[in-house]
Amino acid sequence: MSDFIQSAIIQAMRARGYNLEQARLAAVQGLAQLPGAEQLVSEAVAAIKKQALAITMLERLPGVVAPAVHEDLKEGPWYTGPLEDATSIWSRLKTRLEGSLGSALPSLDEASSKVVGHLAQPKVRNLKKRGLVLGYVQSGKTANYTAVMAKAADAGYKTFIVLSGMHNNLRKQTQARIDRDLDTHSSDWLRLTTTEADFGAVVDGNALVAKGVRCVAVVKKNATRLTNLRDWLRDIDPALRARSPILIIDDEADQATPNSLAAKNTISAINRLLREIWAEVNNGTYVGYTATPFANIFMDPDDETELYPADFIFDLPQAEEYFGAERIFGRVALDDADDPDDGLDVVRTIDPDEASALSPRANERHDHDPDLPPSLIDAVRWFLIATAVRRIRGQEMEHSSMLVHTTAYIEPHFAMKHRLSALLDQFSIALADEEEPWKALFRKEIGAVSGLNQFEAPSWDQVRAQLPSVLGDARVVVDNGSSNDRLDYGRIDAEGEPIPEVVIAVGGSTLSRGLTLEGLIVSYFVRSSSTYDTLLQMGRWFGFRTGYEDLPRIWVTDDLLDDFRFLALVEEELRRDMRRLESLSVTPKQFGVRVRAHPGRLSITSRNKMVHADLVRVSYSGQRHQTIVLHEKDGAKLNDNLEAVKRLLHTCKTCAEPGGLRLPAHTQFHGIPREVISDFLKRYHFHPDQPGLRRDHITGWLDTAARDIEWNVVVMGTTKTLMKNNEPVVLGTVDLGLGYPVPMVNRSALTSPGPGTANIKALLSQSDWLADFPPSKVRELAPKSQDDYRRIRFAHPGQSGLLIIYVVSPKSIPLRATQEGHRRPLAAVAPVVGLGFVFPETFAGVQNAEGDYYSVRPDWAETLEEVEDALPQDNEDSTKITAKDLEGLTIG
Repeated sequence: MSDFIQSAIIQAMRARGYNLEQARLAAVQGLAQLPGAEQLVSEAVAAIKKQALAITMLERLPGVVAPAVHEDLKEGPWYTGPLEDATSIWSRLKTRLEGSLGSALPSLDEASSKVVGHLAQPKVRNLKKRGLVLGYVQSGKTANYTAVMAKAADAGYKTFIVLSGMHNNLRKQTQARIDRDLDTHSSDWLRLTTTEADFGAVVDGNALVAKGVRCVAVVKKNATRLTNLRDWLRDIDPALRARSPILIIDDEADQATPNSLAAKNTISAINRLLREIWAEVNNGTYVGYTATPFANIFMDPDDETELYPADFIFDLPQAEEYFGAERIFGRVALDDADDPDDGLDVVRTIDPDEASALSPRANERHDHDPDLPPSLIDAVRWFLIATAVRRIRGQEMEHSSMLVHTTAYIEPHFAMKHRLSALLDQFSIALADEEEPWKALFRKEIGAVSGLNQFEAPSWDQVRAQLPSVLGDARVVVDNGSSNDRLDYGRIDAEGEPIPEVVIAVGGSTLSRGLTLEGLIVSYFVRSSSTYDTLLQMGRWFGFRTGYEDLPRIWVTDDLLDDFRFLALVEEELRRDMRRLESLSVTPKQFGVRVRAHPGRLSITSRNKMVHADLVRVSYSGQRHQTIVLHEKDGAKLNDNLEAVKRLLHTCKTCAEPGGLRLPAHTQFHGIPREVISDFLKRYHFHPDQPGLRRDHITGWLDTAARDIEWNVVVMGTTKTLMKNNEPVVLGTVDLGLGYPVPMVNRSALTSPGPGTANIKALLSQSDWLADFPPSKVRELAPKSQDDYRRIRFAHPGQSGLLIIYVVSPKSIPLRATQEGHRRPLAAVAPVVGLGFVFPETFAGVQNAEGDYYSVRPDWAETLEEVEDALPQDNEDSTKITAKDLEGLTIG
């Protein structure tokens, strides 16, 4: 009986738009003749609440939710979970996805259910909600919102509008994906757009709504198409429109949706049209999806006509199989508990002169036709070798792609195509006589990344045997607005069988956002950008590479490598803040997201989209920082840092309090005035890529927030004799003017940073939290975890700041076999001074209480010739939907 009552209540909520209390009263009335009906209904309502709350509060999807939404969900959550019967839209989608998603399907199910649980309840007049879902570039956002659409359709939503970016090819790709996954060719749906035609002349919406037809449209963010959509909605009688809940999915929500003219107190055309479309929605939800939410979270949260995500912001979980910025490029740690990826040995650098030759200025673009540089020739060779390896692995029917992106200007793309086509012809003719470069590249690359899948490396002879057929299938296409021969993964042969592509795609803007390059193996990428969002979106190499995880390679410049490492840090920090803010139960309007600013030329997003962002300075109170990005080849800076340390220690000897350790590997000075520390920092050269440590910020914070706090200075060395291959490692000592030599420490470098820079990942150890305590006191307190060290540090009376000095030996080397491949010997031209800080906890000082944008003002700005992508041409056909198309549709 309980299950029957629960089903009846849920059906009343879905069919009639009742909230839970209304459905309860209807059930009590309907069962009035049943003994104990009110008690039975109350028990059923309690069970429904428990089930719905389990969905809406899922911990797998971190995020922030408006308090009113949170309370509504607690009082009467409307969504009780997906329909699992075989006829539901979701059940059929789930069956289709089982083969491709496998173990990732439960995560998709949970995450999409939580999003649906926060949508506006369908069929409730004047109930509207706005939200944002954060994914990662190429991480499966489409699968999530397709699942949301399926479950929302089962729950009573009727009209589905997917805004699919600005380019024709992305709209077509999205349309094809939705048609396939939701089976929109069936009688359950009326398609208002097709793969060949964008939104145009559509049957009278009044007829659709009156009949209860479920319809779907995939629309470009183009002024003409959006005007068509707005006018179609306006023509529907408002009373009828209120009966047809609308779900708007804004794919790539940071592109064109935010007002790009806010700085001029006007509204951009696309933003204005989207506001007008939203104004026509009586009951429904707007959900933006993006991997780069910077422009969205900087919208005006107080403008009710804007599409700021006022009701919820969620962060999609990252699948283990996903290759993102951190996994590919590595990043620095945010704190001591953070253990980020070091990056994979898949990145190859392009010589600056080669990159410059491939990047024309505006006045050069018409006649730009440079020779192919050696790095690009190697990249093409590896693409062909890797495709051969995939065929050996039984993946001969899978697509293989290579991306060549050197400029946004379209004219040079065609010259590049001719050069690359000629190279493929040359390879085909000369392969037998010029085998050695191929064999050398194969041997160099095939073992660079191992342990990512179960496949063993093939022999060169096996690869060599496959290369002629690979070369025979390979072709070059240009994918831009002027090309007639573009990427097409749907080609078929004369027998109607699908053609597995071996394709080199040359392009710019159309390959820079949203579009998926199937089987992407090699990316040759020169074009830069001055904003985080544009640069991250250009990374088409992010995503899933099942069965060939070890084969992808990326050719970029050193500057771009550094930029992507930095952006990996920005991504992690943003999501970490979201998890923290969720635990505080703050609203999206209070989200006050911090976005770390680049200390050089990169901006977060376009300046005209940051009108509602404020600049605030960081507080160092209670934080521990360390220099892990260090100068390596700049002898002058390295020697300056040594001299600055000697000068500091000389001063410490004259002004320190009595006592403290005086040992070669552990020297302590207590009670050092703040002015002495500030003077030292003004002489020390921090590396410009070191996150969180800027000379002017630290000294500014010391002078305002910690003026009267003294510091302890500790010089650390090592007493251990390190061994490698059963031989002692000689690291040497350094004279710092203490009267005894200080033993230097071993810190090898990660392989990934550019020349002249060493990233050692960690300088300090956990015990350094208490480096200025007497060793006997540390033994007495016996801390076991980082939390113990931190608690003891800040519970200690008379708290001081702590500066720890390590001198890293230029002879530092990787010691363990497991470090080989992603660690290298340090190549410093002099001893390297590393610093660690444990800043005292203080609540003094001035901070911008109103600002919620965390930024560092750049010291300099490199001038980039940023190519503004022109608005893409809309050369698609328009749909012509008539009343005849309604025949045979399922009405519900």
